[in-house]
Amino acid sequence: MRILRTSRIPGTSSTQRRHLIGALLAALALPLSAVAAGPAQAAAPAKPHPRAAGTTYYVDAEAGDDARSGKNQAAAWKSLARASQLTLGPGDRLLFKAGQRWKGRLDVQGAGTAGSPAFVGSYGSGAKPLIEGAGTTDVAVKLNNVHDFTLDGLEVTNWSDSTTPRSGVNLFAKDAGKLSDITLRNLNIHDVDGPGGSTVSSAGLLVSIRGNTTPTYFDNLVLEKNEVSKIRSYGIITWSTWSRRNGMTSLYPVETGIPDSEVVTWTPSTNVKIRDNYVHDVTAGGITPMHTRGAVVEGNRVHKAATGRLNTKGGNVGIWWQGNDDLLVQRNEVSGSGFNGPGTDGHGFDADADNNHSVVQYNYSHDNDGGFFITVSFKGAPTKDTVVRYNLSKDDGFEVFSLSTETSGTAIYNNTIYASGRVVTVHPPYTGAGDYPLGKIVHIYNNADGIDIRNNIFYNRTTAGYDTANNTVYDSNLYWGTDTPVAPSGDINAIKADPKLVSVGTDPAGYKLQADSPARGRGATVTQDVKDYFGNAVPATAPDRGFHQFTGAPLRPVVTTSYATLGNSHPYRMVDGNTSTAWSSVSSGVAFPGTIDVDFRQPTSVGTVTLHTAFATGQGIKQLDVQTWNGSAWVTQVAGQQLAWSGNTSTVEERTITLPQRVTTERLRLTVRDAHLQWGNFALYEIRAA
Repeated sequence: MRILRTSRIPGTSSTQRRHLIGALLAALALPLSAVAAGPAQAAAPAKPHPRAAGTTYYVDAEAGDDARSGKNQAAAWKSLARASQLTLGPGDRLLFKAGQRWKGRLDVQGAGTAGSPAFVGSYGSGAKPLIEGAGTTDVAVKLNNVHDFTLDGLEVTNWSDSTTPRSGVNLFAKDAGKLSDITLRNLNIHDVDGPGGSTVSSAGLLVSIRGNTTPTYFDNLVLEKNEVSKIRSYGIITWSTWSRRNGMTSLYPVETGIPDSEVVTWTPSTNVKIRDNYVHDVTAGGITPMHTRGAVVEGNRVHKAATGRLNTKGGNVGIWWQGNDDLLVQRNEVSGSGFNGPGTDGHGFDADADNNHSVVQYNYSHDNDGGFFITVSFKGAPTKDTVVRYNLSKDDGFEVFSLSTETSGTAIYNNTIYASGRVVTVHPPYTGAGDYPLGKIVHIYNNADGIDIRNNIFYNRTTAGYDTANNTVYDSNLYWGTDTPVAPSGDINAIKADPKLVSVGTDPAGYKLQADSPARGRGATVTQDVKDYFGNAVPATAPDRGFHQFTGAPLRPVVTTSYATLGNSHPYRMVDGNTSTAWSSVSSGVAFPGTIDVDFRQPTSVGTVTLHTAFATGQGIKQLDVQTWNGSAWVTQVAGQQLAWSGNTSTVEERTITLPQRVTTERLRLTVRDAHLQWGNFALYEIRAA
């Protein structure tokens, strides 16, 4: 792939007539090529009838015979070569016997129709049928210009310990127009050799589009529930020569052999879903969608991307994307991405070159050696308007956020970041060999701008800091982890306090807020219609900070006072909603002035302040100031207010102070100037703001 600071720039299927010919020849056990030179008029009726239910063909590596019809288990074919001669039609099924293995290459062509897809899969019980390319072919299973098609339940390898680019399964199209409704699922693709680095023409599961005469793209392509592992390049990758726009004029010609002249106007694949896959132990990216619009990458598990590389330079990312619009990346877990030293990525997620409107949400990123998230592009092909929200990053290394060249409008909000101080070690022979402590929580390179960082929890046990270049906005984040937590000076609504997480160091549920967390109700309003990581609704105003929106006990104000407290009369009793419970100062040494602070823990509109006290002429406040917090300083609303109480009995009295105008504030301060001290102390039963 790229390096961190300067990225490198990179008709239709067979007719029904052909389907009928194939079926007739299959019944005669003859290859279609046997009559390929004959006149088409003589080979098929003028008005062929489409098949309704389709035909099932069987392949048995042990008991099969290519001379048979293949149309029942007793007449199964034997070889991949014979199966590759079949052109599938609507409802046709090509099934390989479970528990058996074939060496060589399977080519699949043909197509179904809407509601009657063609299908390749397995029959019988036992292990998935195994197709071993064994390094004799560039791809073990190749699907050519298919549509209305499902590939399900095969095991595929392609290994000979070579550095030649290879793939396990290749969904391929060329100058074929729109190809709809394709599903590749339940595949176990592993042990595919290749260059040992980041070569986009080599992958476990490769989706590639060539050509430049007929705009070609996939619609409603689903890649799901596959396991892809031990690949000497990419796990899952999609790309197209129909990718030219802005500065993207080339498609990695050194890696693909595709000349720039073949790369033409951006024509994205649509409704692509890459979901619920497990990708691990690959030398390049785990999952890399390119050249799509509205694609969804969700529910995937990626572990140890960019590891075991033969190429000792360069880097890669667990999930990264290029040349897409409106990509949604959500509910994925990415961990263990490899790192070859500074400038070589190694992050969990990457909005790379030429992307617009990516959303990265509800993901769990942990122990990725390069960091959690990077965005980077190059001149002429900027990446714009990326949203990173409601994610958990735990112990991601080196640079948690790397915001780099030619990117703008990156909004990072309501994430929880935990950094324990894990040191990343890069071992020889990699060019960046050495030990790397966490360098930055946020690192801004070159001209990255429009960066907005709000409502995050940064639980940072290190001294790693936060770049503020290019007018980056920090607002309403919480900083904790050391006795003197690091925070950027520009965050005027910063909270430096223990966020009171449930159980740091465990699974994502351990990073939820406890009921008394100071992060509750203290977030800046962000325009959104979204839920938190756990699926809880988020309020339109005053959300909690971090990736969890608390849904348990109601948020209650917190009271602190400069006065010592008598016995067990805790300050919270002044805001517990109960006028029969009281707070009292100590009964000796009371001095004036002193303060009582109410932290509402969310923006609150205040026009009046009402105090409740019993035995009021014996222990009530006589004079006070009322102040509100404007985000940076206390503002006096009422000065020297005198309070006249009526009696000295157990009857609770109330007195109301009216502010000159209604104020929205998170904090209220009562500065006590004088009080009745009949018993040496004064008391308050309740403070209510309205």
